[in-house]
Amino acid sequence: MRILVTGASRGIGRELCLFFSQLGHEVLAVARSEEPLRRLAEENLNIEAWPMDINQWQELADRLGERYSHLDLLVHNAAAFINKPFREVALEDMQQVYHTNVYVPYFLTQALLPLLKEGSQVLAISSVGGQGGSMKFPGLSVYSSSKGALNILVECLATELGEEGIIVNGLALGSSATEMFKAAFPDMEAASSPEEMAKFIGNFAIQSPGLVQGKVYSVSSSNP
Repeated sequence: MRILVTGASRGIGRELCLFFSQLGHEVLAVARSEEPLRRLAEENLNIEAWPMDINQWQELADRLGERYSHLDLLVHNAAAFINKPFREVALEDMQQVYHTNVYVPYFLTQALLPLLKEGSQVLAISSVGGQGGSMKFPGLSVYSSSKGALNILVECLATELGEEGIIVNGLALGSSATEMFKAAFPDMEAASSPEEMAKFIGNFAIQSPGLVQGKVYSVSSSNP
């Protein structure tokens, strides 16, 4: 498979690239952090570094289109995070988080449609905090609501793209020992490692085609 992973320079994104590359898949690793991304590609077979800002989705799609005719799997892993009390949140805070967490998955998928063929997959990495009925935490109203929007977007895109044979699903992750989790919950121990979570995501992507469409599954043994 030819797989594009956003937010690939660290955490779950990095581990997901390693998981797929070790299975022999062709991985296009996208992130803004150029140096760690290049090291990842130099030290591992099957990984190609694409140091770009995903907020410039059309530029990324154009450059990919010049090189490739198709993508088998698009993983929207990159995310913006803010932990700030509701009373202090500014419009700019919400715009930044929603731009990365909602606008990018929407418009990058749209821009990459020429490369998404029948059988291609789009997989959004969300958060259990964006699931209705899950426990919510002070300071995370912007982040959690953006992930709630992403979850609904998965269902909408599955309806719109399903007629073309494109598979769209999401995984709402619980706690994993990433930098983002440590920033949100500095005094808590995560229930999983990035490696464990990446293995689950990778196996889901490999096994789900033909079986699952338009679903967002919670992947959590705890709350958050």
